[in-house]
Amino acid sequence: MNKLKILSGIGAAFILSACASSSHVVTGTERPAVDPTEVTVYSEAPKRDYEVIATVTASSSRGFSQQGRVDAATEELVEEAAKLGANGVIIKGANGTGGVSTGVSTGISGGSRGFSSGLGTSFTIHSADLSGTAIYVLDAPDK
Repeated sequence: MNKLKILSGIGAAFILSACASSSHVVTGTERPAVDPTEVTVYSEAPKRDYEVIATVTASSSRGFSQQGRVDAATEELVEEAAKLGANGVIIKGANGTGGVSTGVSTGISGGSRGFSSGLGTSFTIHSADLSGTAIYVLDAPDK
């Protein structure tokens, strides 16, 4: 039963540490919020006329793979853009694309009172960080 409690605690800590966040800096004119499903993700500026609304950033450590973390950060970017009334977001760059670090360390100490030893482990999930430009595409086709 004790092992189950320990594993449950570790699982809860893992879930709580997997988080996502987003922010923005308004550089244009905000519009009424839209549903995130109305936001198109662009890898480069669209060929249509558009207005810049804001610079948006997002970070996520959710997901068990790098792609999962990038997908979660993209979802956060889209949600942030939708809150500002954008119907598009141009992905500008990624600062780190996530990843996992593990480590193990050992130590032995001796003295007049005997010896002691220790073992430590670590497991870190690095977040995927994205930045983009929230835009409103004029005369955008209906989805």
